[in-house]
Amino acid sequence: MTINLTHDRTLDIDLLRTFHLACALGTLRAVAERRHFTLGAVSQQIKRLEHQLGRTLLVRSRSGVSLTAEGARLRAQSATLLDEHDTLIHRLIDRPAAGVVRLGVPEEYVPALLGSVLPDLARSHPDLHLHVRTDTSGTLRHLVDTGTLDLALVVVPEAQAPSRHRLWRTRPVWAMAAGEREAIPALVPLALHPAECPYRAIALTALEAAGRDWETVFSSASVTAVESAVAAGLAISVLDRARVENGHSGMREAGPGEGLPALPACFACLVEGPPGLGTNAAAVQTVGERIQAAAVTGAPPNAALPAGTGG
Repeated sequence: MTINLTHDRTLDIDLLRTFHLACALGTLRAVAERRHFTLGAVSQQIKRLEHQLGRTLLVRSRSGVSLTAEGARLRAQSATLLDEHDTLIHRLIDRPAAGVVRLGVPEEYVPALLGSVLPDLARSHPDLHLHVRTDTSGTLRHLVDTGTLDLALVVVPEAQAPSRHRLWRTRPVWAMAAGEREAIPALVPLALHPAECPYRAIALTALEAAGRDWETVFSSASVTAVESAVAAGLAISVLDRARVENGHSGMREAGPGEGLPALPACFACLVEGPPGLGTNAAAVQTVGERIQAAAVTGAPPNAALPAGTGG
């Protein structure tokens, strides 16, 4: 199905932006906090867009919002439109930005940023120089707080995520080898990231709250290494759902009947450090705004709200 408008109607970019934010953040309340609107205003914007298109795009529930089939199609078909609109605005009215910006990014999100955001920044701002570092979210947050980094993309549990800095909701799940069908041992074998990783923290907190014993059988700061240990059947870990659902990953999500506790939602957030000596505030703001804009339409797959699932 293709969503068509008659010749005398146009899509309102502001309504479209609110819709894409709802897809990325998972709740209308989070959209309201991000856009500094009332919850009622956000709800009205979604209703206006649905009325304009003559279709229901989102299903509301106590836990958040989920996409209808029509909503999923609109999100896919309009992402490029919104992205090109924002890129054009940036090119026309962005103030000159120059200098060095020290940016931190978790390993798993590097491909998404390298795919378009960072190359576009390099082309549109030739005097802006990015120094990118990858590490765990906890380490990156510490480096921002101490002034070693100017800006960082980090993942934090929902309860600790500042509303105005949220980019998209992540979906941590228990991951195990795709071919593993035996019962999970009483002593749960874990593949874990270092102590600074938020997924490590939520995994151990959930297991301890459920009274499950565990042991670390594999530890690495590399996402790829942890995934390899899981795919090989050596251990169980907590990973983003999109990485587990990849058909070539060799992993599967442990089902609710397999004895592992539920995991809380997390958010990818953009955090900025205090201005330091030599820091160009305009350059830091430009980089932050580009990442925020790209996150609305280009959030990683794990942030998407699949049709027919809860938000």
